[in-house]
Amino acid sequence: MSRGFAIPATADQQRAQAVAARVEELGYSSIWTNDTPGADGIVTAAMMADATASIRVGVGVVAVGRRPPNEIVDAVRELEIPLDRLVLGIGSGSSPNPLRAVREAMRALRDQLGPEPHIAVAAMGPRMCRLAGELADTVLFNWMVPARIEWAKARVTEGAEQSGRDGLPEMAAYVRAAIGDGATSRVAAEAAKYNTYPAYTRHFAAMGVPLETVGVSAAGPGYSAALSDYDSVLDEVVVRALPAPDSTAATLAVAEASTPVIGT
Repeated sequence: MSRGFAIPATADQQRAQAVAARVEELGYSSIWTNDTPGADGIVTAAMMADATASIRVGVGVVAVGRRPPNEIVDAVRELEIPLDRLVLGIGSGSSPNPLRAVREAMRALRDQLGPEPHIAVAAMGPRMCRLAGELADTVLFNWMVPARIEWAKARVTEGAEQSGRDGLPEMAAYVRAAIGDGATSRVAAEAAKYNTYPAYTRHFAAMGVPLETVGVSAAGPGYSAALSDYDSVLDEVVVRALPAPDSTAATLAVAEASTPVIGT
C-alpha cells in the first residue's frame, strides 16, 4: 500500500512546488494533478517534478478527445518531465468511441515515449475497466467507495486474464478528502458537481450511497480509519484534497492529516 496526494492543475508555480516539496517530505509516494481546458496539468506536473527528487508525478487524467497523443508527447518532451517518475493518465473525454480512443492513445504514447513512464487509464464502467486491465500500467478509479472499487478491480482482473498478460496493473484511486468545519458538505458539494454529468449520474446511482459518503471527511481517528478502508483495497490511495479555504496552507493541512504510515 502507498499513498499519493493530488491538487488541481494551477499556473501558480510557487503553490504547486511548495505542495509537492512538502508532500515528498511527508513520505507520500506520488504527487498528482488533473488537466482541464483552463489549467494545463502537464505544465503543473513539470513544476512539481522540478521541486521534488524521487517521488512519482502523476497527471490524472488527460482527455485524449481534447488533447491527442502527439500533443501530449510534445508537451512532456518540451517540459523535460523525468519519464521514469511520470505517471501519465489518460481518459476518453468526449470521444465518440471511448474504448477505441483510449486503445489507440495507449499505443501511440507507448510507441513515442517508450517503456519508462507509467501510463494510467481512467476507468469507471465495466468495459473500460476490462480494457485498462488489458493495457494499462496503472488503473485510476475516481469517485468510488471501497465496495465499488472491489467491483471495479474484478472487472480489471477479467480484462487482464482475457488478454493473457502477466500480472495485474497497479490499482489507484482519487479519494476526495476534507477536514475541519464543513468537511462533509464540501465532499457532498464536489460530488454533486460530478453528478450533473450523465456518466457520473449513472455511476453514483449504481453505488446507491449518499454523495457525502463517497470520500473521507471524518475527524480525528475516524478520518484515519476511513482512509485505511481505501488503503485495504488499493495499491495507491491518491488523496485529493478539498481544502477550505483554497490556500496552500489549508491544502498542506490535509496532506499532513493524511500522511502515510511509512513502511506499510
